Amino acid sequence: MEIRDPIHGNIEVNPTEHLIIDTPEMQRLNYIKQLDLSYLVFPGANHTRFEHSLGTMYVAKMLFADTLGKKDPEFSYVGLLHDVGHGPFSHLSEPYLEKYLKKNHEQIGIERIRDSEIGDIISDSGMSLNKILSYFKGSEKIDVVGGTLGADRIDYLMRDSHYTGVAYGVIDYHRLRAKLTLNKGRVAILEGGVAGAESMLIARYFMYSSVYMHHTKIIAAMMLRNAIGMALEAGTFDAKQLALMVDHELLLKIRAGKDKKAADLVTRIMQRKLYKRAYEETFKKEIDLGELKSAIGKAGFDDDQFVAHVIKFSGGGEDVVVVDDDGAPMGKLTEVSPFIKTLNGVLSDTRKLIVACDRKNVDKIGAVVRKFV
Repeated sequence: MEIRDPIHGNIEVNPTEHLIIDTPEMQRLNYIKQLDLSYLVFPGANHTRFEHSLGTMYVAKMLFADTLGKKDPEFSYVGLLHDVGHGPFSHLSEPYLEKYLKKNHEQIGIERIRDSEIGDIISDSGMSLNKILSYFKGSEKIDVVGGTLGADRIDYLMRDSHYTGVAYGVIDYHRLRAKLTLNKGRVAILEGGVAGAESMLIARYFMYSSVYMHHTKIIAAMMLRNAIGMALEAGTFDAKQLALMVDHELLLKIRAGKDKKAADLVTRIMQRKLYKRAYEETFKKEIDLGELKSAIGKAGFDDDQFVAHVIKFSGGGEDVVVVDDDGAPMGKLTEVSPFIKTLNGVLSDTRKLIVACDRKNVDKIGAVVRKFV
């Protein structure tokens, strides 16, 4: 079978992949947006975890079977299944799954694969289910699918750039693909591919600053996260039910639920009557959010009347080995590339505080925050 994808063209799907794609666990991802509430800022950002999973499977095949000579077919299945454990609105709901279920989306994904027909399909195909599940637990999965130059990142940068209309995420995927190699079983890059790797990591930084961490998107996400917490405390649903929901179910259950404040927050999100910025500033020091929220509370504002969030740009600690044409290591990318060394420093040091509330309270809450910081 072939599936037409707007990013990669025709994606060939073998019979085992076809069976997995048609399971309820995979089809559920059609109803979970890749970029949670980013569509409130970028109306085209309605693509899903399902599309991204297909794309990650394809890139894993192309990169690690063709380019790196990895003969194990399991890598493409890890790419296909890497997001199967996500809750509604992807990472937005994950803190509550970790808090109440003590599991992140990868741990939930392992259970879903093992305990559903997906596990039977994999075993019946002759592959080792335990081997595939081990990639979700070990460093090889992180490197091959979710690493610095992994299939997950390559696909989401290309896909998110396409659907948001933001050109920063455009990367030279085919040139990068030709320059990847292996060093001690880990993904490395040839010296001639350093510029491609730089381009990809710089593109990721700009996608973070302009899309993933856009202030309106962050404000909407924190409003919904607060509403989820209130709904859980009110007993509108429990964490096990939350883990099985899709995006629209979550919104409708909260809006029809027991907690009026949570319902009001969701109504505001659905009507795009979002909180406005009372404060936004970049810092290099740590900000104690708990103390800040306490200070705002002492000024007479309840938790549902504002949101406060510290953005930490991710990616600052990542690296990949650079090798010469003979395969000899030349050092890590941060040592070979001044650009990436500087970028890593920026990512490690930068924090942005955003506080938002109803328009009528902007001045009062803004004054409290300025005094606190």
